[in-house]
Order: sequence, then C-alpha cells, then structure tokens
Amino acid sequence: MEQLKLTAAALCGTMILSAIILFISPQKDGKMLKFAVRVFFLLSIVLPLVGLEPEDFRLPETTDVSDLGEGLEDLAQQQLESAVVASLEAEAVEILTSNGLAAPQVEISIHNDPEDGISITDLIIRVQPDEMETAARAAPALNSAFGVTARLEIEESQNGS
Repeated sequence: MEQLKLTAAALCGTMILSAIILFISPQKDGKMLKFAVRVFFLLSIVLPLVGLEPEDFRLPETTDVSDLGEGLEDLAQQQLESAVVASLEAEAVEILTSNGLAAPQVEISIHNDPEDGISITDLIIRVQPDEMETAARAAPALNSAFGVTARLEIEESQNGS
C-alpha cells in the first residue's frame, strides 16, 4: 500500500515537471523535446509498477461494518428518545405555566417499544411548597394531555434548609 502511495506521488510530480518543461521550452523545434517528455512520462508510470508485488494492491483490513451500524443505530435511538423527552417536557412546562405555575420542574420518563411505539412511564412535577395547590389544580390538564397520572413533588430548596 505504501508503494502505491509513493507511485502516485511520483506520478503527480512527473506530471508537474513535464508541464513546467513544456511550458518554459521555446515553441520552435519542440518536436524532439515533446518526444523526450513523453518518454520520460511513460517511463515514470511504468518503472514504479514493475517492482510492485500483488500485496501492494490489497486494501488494509477494516473493522466489521455491521458493528458500526449497530453503534450508529443505538446512538440514533438515544438521540430520538432525548428529543422526544425534551419535547414532552417542554409541552408539560407550557401547560403548567398556562395554569399559573411560575417555574415548574418537569421530569418525564419514557419507554420505547418497537411494536407499540413510545409511551410515557412517569411524569413528575417538582414545585415549591407554596405552589403545591396551583400544581394540584393543573395536574388534571397534564393527566388528560399525556394519559398518565402526574406525581407532584415538593422541590427541595437550593440552600439545603
């Protein structure tokens, strides 16, 4: 394989050198010069190929393509699930904010079944203690929109008290 790379590089160099020689040579009586450049060019193509072995024409071993396909399929599945969860959480936040909650925290868990599709397994709403009544009034709207019973949890304060 390395020999093929060297041969290709030599061929490119020969083409450039031949073009330069033909470009700078005078046009008058250029038949002999053109013939010499053509012979030089043909020899630069043929001579490196004479020393090549059959192993030089084989491509290197690669990893199994099916392994790559499975990894890509898993990655695509994960990205799809993340996008679905993010979309559902955004929709839940929109429903909650339209029902009077200031900054609800929503966590949705899903189950992806190839036969049945994607289903919501868990819907958790975390709110501040003073917003619990408002969240309880908004919960039926979430239940009907998502088809699962929302769990209300009191969000722990940031300062740890």
